[in-house]
Amino acid sequence: MKVRVIGGGIIGSSVAWRLARDGAAVTVFERGRIGQEASWAAAGLIAPQAETHEPGPLFEFSLRARDAFEAIVDHLIAEGGVDPEYDRAGVLYLALNAEERAELEERARWQRQSDAVVEELTPAEARRIEPAISPATVYALHLPNNRRVDNRKLTQAYASAAARAGAHLLEGAPVDAIVVENGAATGVRLHDGTVHDGDVIVNAAGSWAGSIRGLEADHVEIHPVRGQMLCFEARPGLLKPSLYSPRGYLVPRRDGRILAGSTMEEAGYNKCVTLAGMEAIARGAAEMAPSLAALPFREAWAGFRPATTDRLPVLGPSPSAPNVFYATGHFRSGILLSAITGELIADLIAGRKPPVEVAPFAPARFKGR
Repeated sequence: MKVRVIGGGIIGSSVAWRLARDGAAVTVFERGRIGQEASWAAAGLIAPQAETHEPGPLFEFSLRARDAFEAIVDHLIAEGGVDPEYDRAGVLYLALNAEERAELEERARWQRQSDAVVEELTPAEARRIEPAISPATVYALHLPNNRRVDNRKLTQAYASAAARAGAHLLEGAPVDAIVVENGAATGVRLHDGTVHDGDVIVNAAGSWAGSIRGLEADHVEIHPVRGQMLCFEARPGLLKPSLYSPRGYLVPRRDGRILAGSTMEEAGYNKCVTLAGMEAIARGAAEMAPSLAALPFREAWAGFRPATTDRLPVLGPSPSAPNVFYATGHFRSGILLSAITGELIADLIAGRKPPVEVAPFAPARFKGR
């Protein structure tokens, strides 16, 4: 089976790895560099309880996704040859005023209904876990089963594992269109006009997924939401858990770097870092952990989150051409959802029952809009 995967980010690389392991002849077409867009710009949280803001299908899916990642990480390291620095240090979610406390108490309530582990802490209890938190902390949630990775190394691990399994990864190969004949896809057309035939097409093009022509009847619309990030230098171990609050988050790396994020901006495909964005992130970081205010600044960057109108991912077969599969629209959860997306897309292509219910994320939900 020839499978053509559009997009070489973390999702496309995960899908390619799973399909190549299944014995498919996989080619990945990446418009730029493998893993250099949203996958490169992220913070690396495997944190369904911090990242998901309401109960429902996405939260349940995200919990399963965390477990799916836990199940494959050792295999991925062995097959990819790259350590993604998977850390199980958990997340402290801070409330710095009464309004934020009420919000977090409600979060704890609905998360427990899904059997998620949530510990409600006094300020003193939270400070024992992480002494650097703000003295203004009035309440905190400890989410011990939330994780983190180095997202850049993780993407490299997926891509390397896919290549070692036999997938071909092509950079600088933008796909303009999916070629469709008589209700089925027959291949992809690149920007230079060349056509590569295929039995199955996977659209994993992230923020550019909606610009791939050929299946306009599906009405799947994806647009970029810019997120800016800051990075500071620190000694290794200065922060232990990741810190989260309604005003931002702080994610430590093993080498001492601390990532601070992030903005949520409708800015089209403008990847600029702005003074306003940097100021908002830095202010939020200092409010969560004032002792970090003296850390030296290292760098800043921005990336595009692939968003749908309902903020849910798009996973499954096209209603117009059933041999085309969507694996996009992961918004702010691409790292978290990477393992489970690769698994379920491979299962759907092979005709196996996927590990989770995918109906809420089906591309068909957009048809007729």
